[in-house]
Amino acid sequence: MRFVITVNLGNTDTERERLIQLCMLCLGVGILTADIFLPLGFVIWILYLMPLLMTVWLSYRYAPFVTAWIIIFAILTGSIFSGQVRNNPADLPNRAIFILMMSIVALLVWEIRTNYGNLETEVTERRSAQKNLEELTHSLEQRVVDRTGELSRVNLALTDDIGKRRKIEAALAAANQKLNLLSEITRHDISNRVFSLLVDLDEAKDYADDARLKKSLERLELTALSIQDQITFTRDYQEIGSQVPSWKQVAPLVKSAAEQLDLRDAGLDIRLGDVEVFADAMIRKVFYNLLDNSLRHGDHVTRILFGCQKSGPDLIIFCEDNGAGIPDAEKESIFRKGFGRNSGLGLFLIREILSITSISIRETGVYGNGARFELTVPAGQFRFGNSSET
Repeated sequence: MRFVITVNLGNTDTERERLIQLCMLCLGVGILTADIFLPLGFVIWILYLMPLLMTVWLSYRYAPFVTAWIIIFAILTGSIFSGQVRNNPADLPNRAIFILMMSIVALLVWEIRTNYGNLETEVTERRSAQKNLEELTHSLEQRVVDRTGELSRVNLALTDDIGKRRKIEAALAAANQKLNLLSEITRHDISNRVFSLLVDLDEAKDYADDARLKKSLERLELTALSIQDQITFTRDYQEIGSQVPSWKQVAPLVKSAAEQLDLRDAGLDIRLGDVEVFADAMIRKVFYNLLDNSLRHGDHVTRILFGCQKSGPDLIIFCEDNGAGIPDAEKESIFRKGFGRNSGLGLFLIREILSITSISIRETGVYGNGARFELTVPAGQFRFGNSSET
């Protein structure tokens, strides 16, 4: 038969401490009794180390010193009751040496117990920190899994959306290409028919003897010319934004525009230096229309000046003439589509072209002294002294 002995040291820390204290007391009493009746000196005294070492398991901080004092009292008591002091005078110094040794051992036990307590506290803190870290790691892993799932779903949705957008863009591009082709063909056919109409009207005027008929033919001719201007406008408007904006030197563009017009008696003064602007390719049309506007509506224009000046972080490019000017009530209306004596499209087209790259235009001239158009180019949209395509 096999016997199993189970020792229950208590269910709580308090019960365990009381049991340890009881054991220490029993050992101390037993050793003291042996010291009194069996005076064997160090052989008996060394046993006192057992209860002293057991104080490591007690929670009271100064238990080693209290136990050492009790043991010292027990050693002295044993010396008195055993009569060794009378029979053996050397017994007392021996006991004194052992008491000193006992004090040193108590100090060592206290140091060990203190370090063990600190170590136990640190281990507890590390276990708590490790547990918190494990919880945080698990939470982070779960969040990563959740976010990864969300990102995957969003990515799938975006991929699907991008695919749909590409299909729509391709369809729109094809539709725009067809519309542009249709517009180009329609403009070409209408332009040819208008040209034929103008030729017929011019020939009819030569054979018209009636003044009223000739006047009607002239009105028809003006209408045909207006239709021709409208066709030219639709072509120009369609080209706005069709090309990527780039850096353009302004002075050569003004010179090129002037070469396409009959300046008659008007002198052209260009003071733009080497300034460049970041603008749509249709910027050429802007300067052409500005010159054409001065020649058409300035009445007695003899001088047209192009120049530039800084205004804070921006640059002002201006075109001014010495013509009749524009009334204050019309300074903003002239940029509306259809406003004016002719087609009313030139200045409207200018504003549309400039707006592609955030360049604004306004009229600031004094009525009666001439017109002045100012193009405000924002910072970063102009530069000086760099060569580029013109």
